[in-house]
Amino acid sequence: MSRKAKGFTLIELVVVIVILGLLAVVAAPRFLNLQSEAKSSVVQGLAGAVNNAAQLAFGKTSVEAQENLGSYLVEGYGYVQYGYPSVIKGGMENFLQLDTGYHDMSKEWVWAAHNNGTVANPDTWIVTRSEWLGEETISDFNKAIEDSKCYVKYTAAMEAGADYRVEVFTDGC
Repeated sequence: MSRKAKGFTLIELVVVIVILGLLAVVAAPRFLNLQSEAKSSVVQGLAGAVNNAAQLAFGKTSVEAQENLGSYLVEGYGYVQYGYPSVIKGGMENFLQLDTGYHDMSKEWVWAAHNNGTVANPDTWIVTRSEWLGEETISDFNKAIEDSKCYVKYTAAMEAGADYRVEVFTDGC
């Protein structure tokens, strides 16, 4: 008498379920971490753009022999101090051509950026994507951006011959 197979045995089903479970345990963390890696990549890319903007500014001021001035306007770009973009409004933002304004159409900020300090203390400019911030953003930009732990911090040159600094924070991304 011949038997026709009509389905899977219980052992075959258990083996398939175990294999699928192992795949889920191995693959799920990789897929769940993609958003964090994407945010971190955006911040790393922004840091690269900040470095490029600083080098562009220094090149422009060097050509115009103004790299040793504490404040100078590079026509068509923005303000620099000691050859590198300043952190005042119209400085680094202009060199990056970064849209940090509020959009009436979408009712949101594209990039949240804020400057801090005076010439006596190292000036800093911090920036991140606005959608990564909470609702309290408008009341205290610096705190909201720093609390996100996913931002770029630019410190301007503070004297002639000094260098700028770019720091990347991705712990909260």
